[in-house]
Amino acid sequence: MTLVVISLASISLFIYQVILNRIYSALFWYHYTFLITSFAIFGLGIGGIIAYNQRQKSENLKTHSLVKALFLLSISYIFSLVIIYVLPFQNNVLIYLILATLPFVAGGYFFSNVFEQFGKISNKLYFADLIGSGFGSIIVLLLLNNLGIYRSVILICVISVIAWLLLTMQLKKKTLLGGIGVLILFMLALFIPNRYVYSIEQNFIGFITNKTKTLGTIAKSNQKAKIVYTKWNAFSRTDVIKVEGDNDEMIVTIDGTANAPMYRFDGKKSSLSKYKDDIEYLPFSFGNNHKTLIIGPGGGRDILYALAGNSKEITGVEINTSSIDAVRHFKEFNGDIYNRPEVKIYGEDGRNFVRKSKEKYDVIFLALVMTNASQNIGYALSENYLFTVEALEDYRSHLTDNGKLAFLAHDKEDMSKLIATILRVLNKRGISIKEAPKYMAIFTKEIQLMNGNEHIHYPMIIVKNKPFSQLESKKLKETADKGKIVPLYIPYVNDKGPLYHIKQGHLTLVEFENGFSFSATPATDDKPYFYDFSKGVSPVLVFIFFFILLGSIILFTPIISQEKAFKPSLYFSSLGIGYMLIEIPLIQKFILYLGHPVIAFNYVLAGLLIGSGIGAHFSNAKVFNNLSNRIYLPTLLVMVINIGLIFSLNSIFKVTSNFSLVNKILIAAIVVMIQGFFMGMPFPRGIKILSENKKKSKTIPVMWGLNGAMSVIGSVLSIMLSMEFGFTIAMLAGAILYGFISLQNRNLVIAK
Repeated sequence: MTLVVISLASISLFIYQVILNRIYSALFWYHYTFLITSFAIFGLGIGGIIAYNQRQKSENLKTHSLVKALFLLSISYIFSLVIIYVLPFQNNVLIYLILATLPFVAGGYFFSNVFEQFGKISNKLYFADLIGSGFGSIIVLLLLNNLGIYRSVILICVISVIAWLLLTMQLKKKTLLGGIGVLILFMLALFIPNRYVYSIEQNFIGFITNKTKTLGTIAKSNQKAKIVYTKWNAFSRTDVIKVEGDNDEMIVTIDGTANAPMYRFDGKKSSLSKYKDDIEYLPFSFGNNHKTLIIGPGGGRDILYALAGNSKEITGVEINTSSIDAVRHFKEFNGDIYNRPEVKIYGEDGRNFVRKSKEKYDVIFLALVMTNASQNIGYALSENYLFTVEALEDYRSHLTDNGKLAFLAHDKEDMSKLIATILRVLNKRGISIKEAPKYMAIFTKEIQLMNGNEHIHYPMIIVKNKPFSQLESKKLKETADKGKIVPLYIPYVNDKGPLYHIKQGHLTLVEFENGFSFSATPATDDKPYFYDFSKGVSPVLVFIFFFILLGSIILFTPIISQEKAFKPSLYFSSLGIGYMLIEIPLIQKFILYLGHPVIAFNYVLAGLLIGSGIGAHFSNAKVFNNLSNRIYLPTLLVMVINIGLIFSLNSIFKVTSNFSLVNKILIAAIVVMIQGFFMGMPFPRGIKILSENKKKSKTIPVMWGLNGAMSVIGSVLSIMLSMEFGFTIAMLAGAILYGFISLQNRNLVIAK
């Protein structure tokens, strides 16, 4: 029964973590979300410290502390999430950090107590814990995509209350009736009518009152706007906003910021002429446009430009299926744009779609695919496989002989990095740097002078499979002049700027990339952080890393010093860091293979955790626990397998690229479960050794908490290494750390 309780508590805590991330992604910019959730998970360590200190005061709290911890966990979920939801937006991260941390503190208190009290069966406890987390990562995807945010929140409360009741029954406590009453209340809350659920989900007070998001920005400009459509799923919160007085446009937003306009359209092609003066029409203003691929059509605007350019076959690929649902919901407004006979819409990742496709296109168009990235600090920590060197090679290979690849960017930073990427791709094709500018044309909507500097707004970059002809360049110039669009570079007719100097040999590619105050170095599939323009490590990550490191030193060092537990603390710290150094880049590498970040996160993580849970179960086997040996075998195998994956994953992806998604998920699960099997062994082995030492057994809650805190350090360090050096180096660092652990078999764990 205890193992079932642990699994249920683990499921609920994992789902809470994902829901928290989803809610905070809608409430904040990405870097704040990462900041808060990182600090909140650090609450696991605080829970371990509390458990240790409480045991020091009284030895008679064993079973009572477990029941109390589960009760606090159940109540803290609903308390924290309800307060976060109904609280008007506060420009104070600390408030949201405290609210987010409460369930993690309660969870840390519960789990550290469990491992301290039942340390001799730590392999079974860790098995139950990881299996619960693994299933939680699958369940949360199903919950958010099918039940929405409200019912998902209620369900984690139901799951944790059931765990509380089971433990109460096992220990024959008197709180059973009260627990049943709480469970009934939560069950009733699950079945309130859908119209009330929709109203609750739409009226997220903090979201609505946040002046930094799109709705708040509109309000600050003295315009009135309202949300007319809302849908939550595992990927985003999607809204449609209608501005009062504007009857021709609505705004589709993702997490309140990534804006895509949805235009009023009567379905008649004769109504499309007004779009021919826009910069987005330029790729369709010349040449053959019969077959078009639009990656990220959002609210359907780009479909209109393709129709205006007489495109007969238009394929749209949108990763956020809720955006597709929103456009179809307002079909009477937008002319049922996604159901026209010329149009086919697919709900998946654009890059993955291209890699699977056998089609050739006359135009491939990506317009503001990650919108509002001009505020790039919000997206710098997020990987993006759409704009890597390999991505542009994929797009080029799916163009017809005279096909066009077009990007609508946000600003000078986007534009410069895209140009550098295009130059590198053309060079890899065998086209010299001097010849490459003949394949490109660049425009901008406007240039503003601010503080003596030029600010480029919404530049358009068009690159062809063949050099531009003089006739094509002339046609582009005429279209740009008619629409009052500013040409930045057009071969033959507007030959100026950095591309002119590259063409003349005055400027090399390296000099071009290094000639900006920001980083214009092209992103790659191994380092796909396109929107990271910082030169050097992200200040946000550095702050999180050192703050949590300092917090860990302050929290744990006094106890470690008092108990003389330096060796076990080094062991559990190394495991926490090493696990995340492998887990995070492994998940990120599978994103491109599986075609969606949410699918990769949930299923790959599930495979890794379940594999680790199974490994934990077998961690007591004699073959893995010979302390007389110099090397600890499981961690050595982790290192070997991890290095093997570094060199073999790309080949595995290539050989199985045409498999169905289900088969790809199975392959991913098998690969990571093999790795996870051995990664799950060292932790319960360390707990068991501590439990067998009377002097050191009381430090188990501290070691459990330290491992959790170092996991946060490991996750931050993993992203820092990935952004600076790539996923391969991050995984290699994890392998080296596990190798270090394996070489310290006799010295690192023995707590004497």
